[in-house]
Amino acid sequence: MNTIVITGVTGNIGSHVLFELLFDLYSKNKEATIYVLIRKQQAKSGRQRLLDEVFTEQLIPNKILPFYKTYLEKYIHVIKGEINNFSLPEAAGNDLIVYHLAASVNLSNTEKAKNEIAHVNYTNTQAFFETIKSRTKKLVFVSTAFSRGEIEGEITDDYHSVTDFEFRNFYEAYKMKVEKLILQIAKENNFSCTIARPSVVSGRLIDYPKFVSSRYIVFYAIGEFFKKIKKTTPNIGKVRMVLNMEGGLNIVPVDYVAKAIIRATDIKEDQLNITLTQSVPIQHIIKSILQKCDVDIELVDEEPKNKTTIEKLFYKTIGSQLVKYSTSKKHNFESKLIRKLLADIDEPDMIENFSDMYTFAHDISFNNANIKLEANL
Repeated sequence: MNTIVITGVTGNIGSHVLFELLFDLYSKNKEATIYVLIRKQQAKSGRQRLLDEVFTEQLIPNKILPFYKTYLEKYIHVIKGEINNFSLPEAAGNDLIVYHLAASVNLSNTEKAKNEIAHVNYTNTQAFFETIKSRTKKLVFVSTAFSRGEIEGEITDDYHSVTDFEFRNFYEAYKMKVEKLILQIAKENNFSCTIARPSVVSGRLIDYPKFVSSRYIVFYAIGEFFKKIKKTTPNIGKVRMVLNMEGGLNIVPVDYVAKAIIRATDIKEDQLNITLTQSVPIQHIIKSILQKCDVDIELVDEEPKNKTTIEKLFYKTIGSQLVKYSTSKKHNFESKLIRKLLADIDEPDMIENFSDMYTFAHDISFNNANIKLEANL
């Protein structure tokens, strides 16, 4: 019987990894001991956070509805603490399968962002592995497909044989730094390690109910910004959005990511990009979002200098983080290994589904509490 440790389980990918693990146990009639590391938050215990933030009626995939309560009680154990300050029970043994997902996703380039990223994503992760390195059999560390930095052309899974990195922010830079650290720790402690790198993560496209996510961030944030602005300033005028007219953004559904992370447990490769073979054209993304927001846009290839009040606000806030991606050089992810790993699963068509994916989040105001549960039946 496997013993599994998961960090970051209250996040979007982490919660879906847990859902996928439970379904895997159920469908294969297997058992496992699953430890989830969750910190206490204000007056709320780790166990309560698991129930309130992960096992919510709006988020749970239909496929685990019949049995999840039984499996939750039988197989899942909450360890309270931070990743740099926790105690793993002796009963967990020394052949752990570890899924490390806990991280800060802060794309800012401020000194405050740098300190947060360095502390949470590097220093705390280093402390985490001091605790579990001698007890680990297999590690799947979730990084980001963007830890390669800005690059043009084809991007393969092998990031570590290159030296020319042009990072867009501290998040990318420290993800690469911690990737190298972890592979070194794995080598020194003789355990197997796979770096799993999802690109931009969206809601579900395979499991029902579709389009649901535990968080609506990154590209969703553009729509959330303009939806709020339209409420206070209905006549905002034309907005000039800067982008690379030939560029694209690789967006991958969270359930596809979770399936890949679980299967990465059994592969020997130390690097795996969880990407789709086709990126969504940036023009299609921006037009879909702002059309739904009822905002008149003009696509431009340079950030406007004589900005309107609304444009100033956008480029100072959301734009300051996302423009680096909308103006990225044209590139594509090779995606051969991930398709081999998930060969029995049809690759989702994100281009075809993007507009519906965004519309779903927009219509619930980016808050799962607004989902009408009857619609999920």
